[in-house]
Amino acid sequence: MKYIQGKCYLFLLAMVFLGAQRLPAQNPIAIELRKQWDASRKQLVQIAEAMPESKFSYRATPEVRSFGEIIAHVAGENMTWMETVAGLPKPGEAERFEHLKTRAEILKALSDHFDYGAKVLADMNDQKALDSVPFGRRGPTPRWVIVMQAVGHNKEHYGNLVTYVRLNNIVPPSSADRPPTPGA
Repeated sequence: MKYIQGKCYLFLLAMVFLGAQRLPAQNPIAIELRKQWDASRKQLVQIAEAMPESKFSYRATPEVRSFGEIIAHVAGENMTWMETVAGLPKPGEAERFEHLKTRAEILKALSDHFDYGAKVLADMNDQKALDSVPFGRRGPTPRWVIVMQAVGHNKEHYGNLVTYVRLNNIVPPSSADRPPTPGA
């Protein structure tokens, strides 16, 4: 009897220690997608807000989009992709935001599209992230791939925007808090 009692105590002790161990996160894919979306939001909103209205029409060269046009383009593309992720049968056209001209209109569209994307991702679990939805000419595509394509697109244009703000003697907010590089 003492032998069984000892085993029970060991079992209970083991359960206490195992219970104290950190359990793996539920839905790690969905959690990471939300983190990536939020990080790209922070970068793009901060850099868009850093550029004054007088520079929203700035073009690095005559044949490229202006700063404001890039932000409007990003808002439109991401809204379309997130509507696809949400499973809407006919997402809106990406160009629907490209008519926006003022800084206030463009910043609102950018914020609205990120809010919409965050709402879509808040309802996502790993199974839903792995499920495929129709994605234009590509055909069925897992939702997580579409989200990461949107995030990649955000990062690509963030890189463009860094050049635009630096050409206007503005330090990008993401590097403003960094200490100077020694010897630079």
